[in-house]
Amino acid sequence: MTATSLNLAGSLDRRLSVPPRHPAPPRALNADELATLLRIADTLIPASGENPAASQAIEIGRYLDLALAARADVFDLVLGAVDQLKDVSAADMRAALKQMWADDKATFDPLSSILAGAYFMTPQVKALIGQPGPHRDPAGFEDAANELETGILDPVLERGSIYVSAAGE
Repeated sequence: MTATSLNLAGSLDRRLSVPPRHPAPPRALNADELATLLRIADTLIPASGENPAASQAIEIGRYLDLALAARADVFDLVLGAVDQLKDVSAADMRAALKQMWADDKATFDPLSSILAGAYFMTPQVKALIGQPGPHRDPAGFEDAANELETGILDPVLERGSIYVSAAGE
């Protein structure tokens, strides 16, 4: 074993609360998988008013890849569900998803979360719902000073530090 592999292994052992970041899904979706995922997404997120159906959201494919990468831990589970639902007609998809929700929440939850996450990550949908995205909105100096005067922080100051070392030190 090399020094590099020892350092890498050591650093992975200390990662207790955050899974490794995956920049891409474990593999690319084939055309049938993508089509089925988008049919499922349209059933879960149909068009409503000015909000597009999931498959009609601009750049949905890009954000679906991001969501699948973020949940690489359930990629195979989700694609197993896609395989089960590939032959379900659009008319029967809602009933099939309701059945999955009732019988197999461990599959339905990540499937629906990935699809909803991809939809709400698209810039088009974020703009439609008024979500500005990451931005800085720091408190003014007077606001920060007034937190001490108002006493809002007194319970926190009385309680003291809540720091607990992840290494158990």
